[in-house]
Amino acid sequence: MARVPAEERRLQFVEAAARVIAQDGLASATTRRIASEAEAPLAALHYCFRNKDELLEEVYNFLSRDYAKALEPVNDPGMGLRHMVGAHARRIWSRMLENPHEQVTTFELLLRRFRVEAEDQPQALLMNRSMYDGWVSSTLELFRGAAEAAGEPVPANLEDITRLFISGIDGISMQHLADPDDERSVRLVELMAKSLAGALDYD
Repeated sequence: MARVPAEERRLQFVEAAARVIAQDGLASATTRRIASEAEAPLAALHYCFRNKDELLEEVYNFLSRDYAKALEPVNDPGMGLRHMVGAHARRIWSRMLENPHEQVTTFELLLRRFRVEAEDQPQALLMNRSMYDGWVSSTLELFRGAAEAAGEPVPANLEDITRLFISGIDGISMQHLADPDDERSVRLVELMAKSLAGALDYD
């Protein structure tokens, strides 16, 4: 059997953990169950990660810091900020429809701090903050870069717009997962992007 490189194996475990958490919930995501989902030896998981908490931290990173790397490239990225807001919303939504378990896992992880013991809540809160910081920083960089590439001024409220963008995606995703309606969800994504583009403050 061919040896799997360590980084590739780590990614397999992270992706498997995301699927298991979405399917069975965080409490059922044991290392044995995750290894089985990854079709890899349990010993290999313990070689890649010291413990389950370290693996969960990488799942957080995968769904926040590394999320943008998995998205399709934006067509015509030099067309300015308003174009980028809409294009980014559409490609995120496409990813959500193709991999809904990622969003389910995200919600499970964000709610984790309410399910751990009191002494573990500060660390869980810190991980939640880290996840949102990853989304905000990568999206803010994308939006600022689009404005600068087009020779546009950077809006004074760009960080607030970015946070509302992320909140909007989360809310539409939650509604869609609870009550799927493709046409309605696409309308909401487009309306959200249009509304946020119109709220950019250039004063």
